[in-house]
Amino acid sequence: MKAKFSAPLFLSFLFVLPSCSSSSWRIQLKDGREYAATSQPEYQSKTGYYRYRNGYGKDALLRAEEVLLVERL
Repeated sequence: MKAKFSAPLFLSFLFVLPSCSSSSWRIQLKDGREYAATSQPEYQSKTGYYRYRNGYGKDALLRAEEVLLVERL
């Protein structure tokens, strides 16, 4: 009986773990606008921009001087 119980439990963890590993980020600008990122925004000191991946899977840039807050959700 124990083996029957552990197999479904193990399979459920297989599907839950990938969803836990992906994190979301919120970028709030000084004017109140908010953007969602699927990857951690990286500040690029050479250009003065934050680079991140948006919900559509595309790379996007925001000027660092416009960013107020970057937080993990």
